[in-house]
Amino acid sequence: MDEAEVRRRLLQLFKAKVCFRPRFGYWELRPTPAAAAGTPDLVHPSTTPLLDAAHLLQDLHSRTEQPVLLHTYSPITGERLCIGAAGAHDVRLRRELASAPRAVDRLRRAPLDSDAPGLVMLAYLAGHDVPLREELRQIRSTQVALTKAPLPGWILVSVPVRRLPGAPAVPGAEPRVVAAVSILAPAHTHGDPLVAYGRLMNSAVQTAIGSSVVISQPRFAAAPAA
Repeated sequence: MDEAEVRRRLLQLFKAKVCFRPRFGYWELRPTPAAAAGTPDLVHPSTTPLLDAAHLLQDLHSRTEQPVLLHTYSPITGERLCIGAAGAHDVRLRRELASAPRAVDRLRRAPLDSDAPGLVMLAYLAGHDVPLREELRQIRSTQVALTKAPLPGWILVSVPVRRLPGAPAVPGAEPRVVAAVSILAPAHTHGDPLVAYGRLMNSAVQTAIGSSVVISQPRFAAAPAA
């Protein structure tokens, strides 16, 4: 094949998400979903699979083509814990995580005030009549947080989750924030990720909660301290 035909076929594979371009002039095959099963080092080992929440994460990953994480918090240790992930098999992400094991640990478990997932939950843990520092007040007002990620060169955009899809609501009580959904994106992401991703995630979370089937036995509780 001549150069033009090779390029045409590579672009077809790229559009089909079979391969990707790590940099100009280089092409790599994407791993198959089966080969990616070993990646979720990001998910804390003390958690169990959450079917309805997994659908939400996968939907957001499909729409943004970015890794999506779900964190809850431990009221005992004051840490945020990753309980679900979608898109963690991304080749570039896997390569960079492999060279930064401390970043894996921090994405999986870290103090609430470390970055966006913890801060967006922290902003709602205090009562409405409790004065908040400006950073948390802004997060509560906009319902979205953006910070640098533990992985250098990446950012986290997070929104609060008041009730996980499928979890029963408490009659007569205002749902409390129990988790945070986050998009993990390269820091050079085009446009305004705080606005675009924030709106998308808030809308997707509300839709997922409203359309999910409520289960009688909760499959989720705040993850215990490890």
